[in-house]
Amino acid sequence: MAGRKLEHLNESIRQKLGQLLYKEANDPRFHAVTITSVKLSKDLSQARVEFSIFQKDHKPEDVANSLNHAAGFFSHALGRTLSARRTPRLTFHYDPGFDHAQDMDLILKQLKTTDG
Repeated sequence: MAGRKLEHLNESIRQKLGQLLYKEANDPRFHAVTITSVKLSKDLSQARVEFSIFQKDHKPEDVANSLNHAAGFFSHALGRTLSARRTPRLTFHYDPGFDHAQDMDLILKQLKTTDG
C-alpha cells in the first residue's frame, strides 16, 4: 500500500479509536487514555496502537492489559466504520513520551526558578 494511503488509514484508525474509547467503552479508565499513534503492518492485518494516560492514578500496565483484553470489541467496532476490506488485529502499547515531556518541562521550570 502506498505510503500516503497507509498514513491516512493510520490516522483514521487513531481518530476512530479515540472516539470509541470515549463514547462506547464501559471502562472508566479508558476515558483518561489518548491514542498517540497507530502503525499498521504492510498487509493491514495488524495494528500497533500506542496510547498515553493523562491521570497518574492509573497504572500503564493495567490499562494496557485492559485495552488488549477489549481489543476484539474495538476491532469489531472499527470494522463497522472503517472503509477497508480487513479490520486489523489491535495490540495496545503504552507510550511514555508524554510522561517524559512532562518530566522535562518540570526540570526546565525548576532550572528557570533557580537561575533567578
